[in-house]
Amino acid sequence: MFKRALPFIILFFVVILYTKPYFRPGFFSTHDGEWAIVRLAEMQRELKDKQFPPRWADYLNHGFGYPLFSYTYPFPFYLGETVRTLRISFVDTIKIIFVGSVFASAIFMFMLGRELAGNFAGFISALFYVVAPFRLVDLYVRGSIGESISLALFPALCFFSIKYILKPNLPRLVLCSVLLAVLILSHNIMALIFFPLWLIFLYVVVISYYEDIKLYSWRYFLPMILLGLGLSAYFFIPAILEKNFVMLSRVKLANPSTNFISLPQYLISPWSFDQPSYQLGWAHILGAVVSFLGLLFAKSIDKRKFLPLIIFLIGGILVLIFFTHPNSAEFWNVPPLSWLDFPWRLLTPLAFFLALSTIFLSLHKTTQIIGVILAIITVALSLKFAVPRDHINKLDSYYITNDATTTSMDELIPVWVAEKPKERYQTKVEVEKGKATISALEYNSNSIKFAINAKTTSIIKINTVYFPGWQFIFSGKNVLPNFGQHDGLMRFTVPTDYYQVIGKFTETPVRLWSDMLTLGSIVITVLLLIFSFISRLRSKFYAK
Repeated sequence: MFKRALPFIILFFVVILYTKPYFRPGFFSTHDGEWAIVRLAEMQRELKDKQFPPRWADYLNHGFGYPLFSYTYPFPFYLGETVRTLRISFVDTIKIIFVGSVFASAIFMFMLGRELAGNFAGFISALFYVVAPFRLVDLYVRGSIGESISLALFPALCFFSIKYILKPNLPRLVLCSVLLAVLILSHNIMALIFFPLWLIFLYVVVISYYEDIKLYSWRYFLPMILLGLGLSAYFFIPAILEKNFVMLSRVKLANPSTNFISLPQYLISPWSFDQPSYQLGWAHILGAVVSFLGLLFAKSIDKRKFLPLIIFLIGGILVLIFFTHPNSAEFWNVPPLSWLDFPWRLLTPLAFFLALSTIFLSLHKTTQIIGVILAIITVALSLKFAVPRDHINKLDSYYITNDATTTSMDELIPVWVAEKPKERYQTKVEVEKGKATISALEYNSNSIKFAINAKTTSIIKINTVYFPGWQFIFSGKNVLPNFGQHDGLMRFTVPTDYYQVIGKFTETPVRLWSDMLTLGSIVITVLLLIFSFISRLRSKFYAK
C-alpha cells in the first residue's frame, strides 16, 4: 500500500516545496498576478449586477468601463468566484487557484504517463512537469493564471480523450467536451496552439498503442469537438468577430522579432523578473534524450508500439523550437501565428512535450536509475527559481478599489477612444452644455437610470465609454448615443423637456447568437448525462 502511495507522497511534497511562497500571507510581484486579483473583484461586481455572461467592466478604466471579459479568458475568475463562496479573500483565492493548478498538473500528467508507459512513467513525467522552468516562470515571474491552468488541462485533455476513444460513452464524451471548453475559456491562445497538437497526439497514440481499436473516427470524435466548441462559443465567437471594435485589432502587443529565442537560450537564459527565462532545463533535455535513446537501443521491448509516439514527440518539440527561433520570422506575419504576441508563448506546450518525453525512461532499469538521478538533481537545483522577487502585504480593499485597465497597452479600449481617461469622474452623468438637472441617478455595471429636467436644449454626457450593446430609452423612445468625440463617451442632445432615461448594456446579435449556441450546448450536455444515467439504470434493472 505504501509503495503504491509513495509516488503521490513525493509529488505532493515537491508541489508544496515549489509553491511554498504562496502559503505566506499577502502576495508578491509578477507581471499579471495582481491584475488577476483586480479582475476577480470585477467579475464579482458584474455577477452581483446579474450581468451574465460578464462582459462589461464598468468599474475599471477609472470608472469609464471597457469590455474586459469579452476578450479576456473568464474561466479562472468563474473558478475564483466558486472559491469565494467559502468566504475566502480575493488574494487567497487567486493563490489557491495557482497552487491548485500545480497539483492538478502533477496529477493529470501522472495519469497520462501511467496510461502510456506505466506507473514509473507517470511519476517521472509528473515530477519533471512540476519543476519545468517555464512552469516556474508562470508562477513567479509572469503570474499568468490562465497559462497556469492550461498546463493542468493539457495532460487532462489528452488522458481523458484516450479513455473516451478506447471506450466511447456519453459521460466521457461530455467530460472531454467540457475540458476542451474550459481550455478555451482558460487561455484562448493556449487553446489555439494546443488544439492541432492534441488531435495529432490522439491519432498517433491510437494507431500505435491500440491498433486493434478501430474507434478513432469522426463518428466519435467530431461530436466531442463540436460540443466543446459550442460550450465556449459565447466567448470565442464574439471575441473573434468583434475584435475590430477594440485597439487589439490595431496595435501589436509585442514585436515577434525582439522576442525570438536563440538555441543557446534554451540552456542558458538569465532568470529575470523583467523578462521571462527561456530555459528548458538541461536535466529535462537530457532526460528526454536518454529516454529516446534508451528505447531505441532496448532489445526486449516492442519498439513498434512506441516509435510513432516518439516520432511525434520529437517532431513536436522540434517544430515548437523552430517557431520560437528567428528563422521562423516570415511565418509570424500570417495567421495563426500573427494572432499571437510573443513567440516564447510556445514554451508552455513545449514544457508539456518535454516532460511527457521522459515517460520512456520507465522501460529499462538503467534509464529508470538515470531518470531518478536527473529528477533529484533538477528538483534540487530548480528550487532557487521558486522564489518571488518581493513580498506584498496588501489588503483586499486595495485590489477592490483599483480601477486601472489591467492590460499592458490598453489594448481592450474601444478604437474610437482617442484620449484615454486619466482619473475617475466626479459624477456618472453630467450636463456638459445647457441648463438641465440630473436626478434619481442609479447605475451598476450594465444599467443606468436617471431623470433629466432640461430647461434649455442641453448636451448630457454619460461618463461611460460607448461599446456596441448599449441601448437607451428616453421617456419611451429609443435614442442612439453620440460617441464621436475624442474621449468616446456617450452623449445625448436633448430639447427642453423632462425625461426618464433607462440605459442597458445588452447583447449584440453576434453575442446573442453565440449565447444561444452555448445555451443549446449546455442543454445537450445535460440531456446526454440524463440519457446516460437512465440507460445505466435500465441496464441494471434488466440485469437483475
